[in-house]
Amino acid sequence: MRTVLSGDSLQKKILESIHLLCGTVKDSLGPMGRNVLINVSDREPFITNDGVTIAENITSDDIVVQTILEILKEASLKTNEVVGDGTTTTLVLLEAILKESYEQNVDSLFVKEELEKSLPFVLERIAKLQRKPRKRDYRFIATVAANHSDIGNIASEVFLSIKRRQCIFLEESKTENTYFEKMNGYSLNVKISEEYFFDQNFFELNCCHVVYLDYKIERLEDISYYINQSVEYHDNYILLCEGYSRDVLEGLVDLFESQQCFIVIAEWLMYHNLQDEIMEDIHSLEEHDMISKVNITPSTILLYSSKNPKKRRDILLKRYEEVEEEYQKELLLHRIAMLDHGFATIYVGGVTTTEKREKLMRFEDALWALERAQSGIVPGGGICFYQISESLKEDGIGNKILKKALCTPLYQILENANISKEDIVYKLAEERYEVLYNVKTRSFESIYETGIIEPLEVVTYALKNAVSIACMILSINHLVINDFQEKSKNYEM
Repeated sequence: MRTVLSGDSLQKKILESIHLLCGTVKDSLGPMGRNVLINVSDREPFITNDGVTIAENITSDDIVVQTILEILKEASLKTNEVVGDGTTTTLVLLEAILKESYEQNVDSLFVKEELEKSLPFVLERIAKLQRKPRKRDYRFIATVAANHSDIGNIASEVFLSIKRRQCIFLEESKTENTYFEKMNGYSLNVKISEEYFFDQNFFELNCCHVVYLDYKIERLEDISYYINQSVEYHDNYILLCEGYSRDVLEGLVDLFESQQCFIVIAEWLMYHNLQDEIMEDIHSLEEHDMISKVNITPSTILLYSSKNPKKRRDILLKRYEEVEEEYQKELLLHRIAMLDHGFATIYVGGVTTTEKREKLMRFEDALWALERAQSGIVPGGGICFYQISESLKEDGIGNKILKKALCTPLYQILENANISKEDIVYKLAEERYEVLYNVKTRSFESIYETGIIEPLEVVTYALKNAVSIACMILSINHLVINDFQEKSKNYEM
């Protein structure tokens, strides 16, 4: 079966699709935005206010509407892919741009060209409003993105310590409490005999050689070189190996206990094809062929170094960009983190599983926003767009459309909070946009001191992606649906 739509019929379906998608998502915008309950067939129902997650789960039984929805969704999906936040704002802008475009009653291709001409000027004006974030701004950025002060506090504290979003992992807590654990140093998973610890949980070695032996140590003669070096020069050694005999263990533990030589043998629990790679990481931490400090437990060796392994870290970062398998990417990120500022896991708590999952998505938004904020921030709460809207001249259809569309994020935030916009926008203009309105506190704040801020990149990509998809929709003249249905055949046996 084939369906072909054009003209008014097509435009009507496009507007129906916009209303279904954007009309649902926009109610979640701002600090007073509402959550959405989503039911999908392959998992338990969940609650979220994340724009792209809501959008992804909106479908229609009308195959024409569903086809258009898939194109419209790309605006928020692209924003999420690039900057990880601002997806709801993207769809609010997209709805406004398309509705204003259709109201112009002129050729849609001409409108498309005019929008593409106006966009660079608006983006340039947005860039002029940016400033570099101060340390305290990161807490504000995370709080606004998550729409949750406790989540903002934890996310910003961890991010400022770790410096890299990809090295912060999120997991559901087994309790109601949310907490985080941070790990510094290069960690090796090993198996070390309890006989080394003499009723202690761990011990420490300074100035230690780390050596990998790709065989099982059967006799002390197999490692006589390292024993002689340790006895003669008092060098400390950690020998990572495939295993060892009981005789070797007893001999080395006796020497260790008598302080004649300090050699720790450890069975290295690592895939064979990665051991040489890991040793390259370890060598990048060495000074004079030694690691400055090592903490040892029965299951873990932690290597500490004051050396900056930038060259090795850059190699791994380049490799991370090249690989496609998720497992390889995750392992590389783990290694990069250990060579950098360490890594952290945030355990997200809640009374119920539903609450934990909702908070997990808020943490994701906060961490993405924190990463993007490093390149610059602008006033939030829709003020940035509104200020530029007021300065745009209606000297072309593109400017005319964007002038109205750029007001909508602020208007929607106020509408979701049941606040009349007239008095607010009058005060903003009267104060020459040196203030913005805090919906939560119901008060005006200086743009230089406010915590209502957001990353420049989030604002920029929200607008760029909204205009991009709007222009693609405006370029459509026909829609063709090919719905092939297989004809079943009955065969007599």
